[in-house]
Amino acid sequence: MKVCLILLPLMCLGLGCAASYNVGVNGYSSTGQSLTISEGASFAVVTDRDVANPIFQKEVGTKIRRILTDMGYAESSERADYYLLFDCGIDSGRSITDAIPVHRSGYYDEYSLSPFHNHGYTTYIPYTSVVYTRWLVLKLIEGRAYAESQEAEPLWICEVASTGGSSDLREVINYLLVAAFEHLGRDTGRQIVEVIYKGDERVRALAER
Repeated sequence: MKVCLILLPLMCLGLGCAASYNVGVNGYSSTGQSLTISEGASFAVVTDRDVANPIFQKEVGTKIRRILTDMGYAESSERADYYLLFDCGIDSGRSITDAIPVHRSGYYDEYSLSPFHNHGYTTYIPYTSVVYTRWLVLKLIEGRAYAESQEAEPLWICEVASTGGSSDLREVINYLLVAAFEHLGRDTGRQIVEVIYKGDERVRALAER
């Protein structure tokens, strides 16, 4: 009797069905040292109306205010201790080609002097997918300096990016924001990669309207 086993791995060729997002965060301080933001400091979140989608810009601004409030900071429309500017977007995507290994096992023959006739072999299934880079930039400016000039040098800049199969920036922005505010005011010294899973409570709270 011969038994032939073929093992097929679970494959998810569409990269948009990822169970988590890898988010790169790079924080830069003008002094090279992390900022000391006092408890209860006030923030004004600046939204830009001169963008392609001002409604989405406003939506992201609302999410940022919610995060800051949850962190214990105060919201202020004027004379704030800090002004927080932001920008976000997504590229047009690029195609990548890769291959997934599929192992086919050998067969067993109980009547043979050498039962295992084949130890199996591995083949590779090629596939092509489109991936997108989703990004977010935060700029923190001291309140008095911003009041004197909106072109004042930022105290802190944070660059956030994630590459994956989803082109829905409206969904992915929640992951970018959560990762960014884990490092508010911090000079990271290098890119920090945050792995944020779907179902994360912080993301779920931002997604709720």
